[in-house]
Amino acid sequence: MKSIEEFLQNNPISYDFSDDCTDNAAYQEKKGYEKYFIYRSRERAAEKFPACVKAIERNSRLYGVAKDPDTCSQLLQEIYSLLWPDVRECKKEYMMSGGWICSDTMTSRQAVLNHFVRSKMPEAPGRYGEKYVSNDMCIDLYESDPLFREMLEESEDLAHFVRAYHTLGNYIPAPYGFNCARSGHFASHDSWDLTLMKIKEFYDAGGGGQSNSEKLFTVPESKIMELLHCNREIFCCCQWLNSFAGWADFIDKNYLQDFVDAAYQPFPFSKGHAWESPWVRGDFDHFFRNAWQCIEKRSERMIREIEKIIP
Repeated sequence: MKSIEEFLQNNPISYDFSDDCTDNAAYQEKKGYEKYFIYRSRERAAEKFPACVKAIERNSRLYGVAKDPDTCSQLLQEIYSLLWPDVRECKKEYMMSGGWICSDTMTSRQAVLNHFVRSKMPEAPGRYGEKYVSNDMCIDLYESDPLFREMLEESEDLAHFVRAYHTLGNYIPAPYGFNCARSGHFASHDSWDLTLMKIKEFYDAGGGGQSNSEKLFTVPESKIMELLHCNREIFCCCQWLNSFAGWADFIDKNYLQDFVDAAYQPFPFSKGHAWESPWVRGDFDHFFRNAWQCIEKRSERMIREIEKIIP
């Protein structure tokens, strides 16, 4: 594990936290799409994806497995403890799991990549007898189809978003169970422009600024239930959101100022992107550009704060 001091001294804006989850130097040296698909090739693939099957076997042999930083990066945990000290010091159980601060990788790259590929290569699923593009399909295409690689390289903003995915600005401490629940079916809502839209509705309805015992569930539960898709840990999410004085306090204390406009209104990463319409419709480059810029600006904010704390 890097120390926080080492992290600060070595281009922290672009540090890939999956590097903290493996000792394999060959993996750590990889960049861009190659590294991304190595990271994603962790599970056994179906025989209908033969190039993916071979890639998984090869990557396992050469690079081992880089685990999920949410659950395995000690460096990320140290940064959380530095920027949000009350989480660990005050033993906020709804933010902890066995002494580990729970974490959320904020905006997914695989979910939007799948829809990007389907938009650009609508014939691809049919090659495999599938209706939808999947992680295994993308790996198979990356390994076997030069046109797929050309398509990826055509979007500089997609490439930048892929590089930014595992960087500091795309991570946030969050309550137990929040990460998977708010993502929705097929990770349909796994994007923090949408998450913030729904969290703001909670605060607009009167949530926040009260102790957990005073105000828990007096705000309409529908906002939290919608945010978590009627899934797990509604109680923990309410405790978390109620621990902030309100919407602006939530934004400021989580370094999310670049995800909102001057009036503190969350903005969609692309035109028409909304909780009720979560899939990107055509304007993918706009989505990728806004996503990576928000991530990178948030990284800069968090790093400046760390530098104030670390002499």
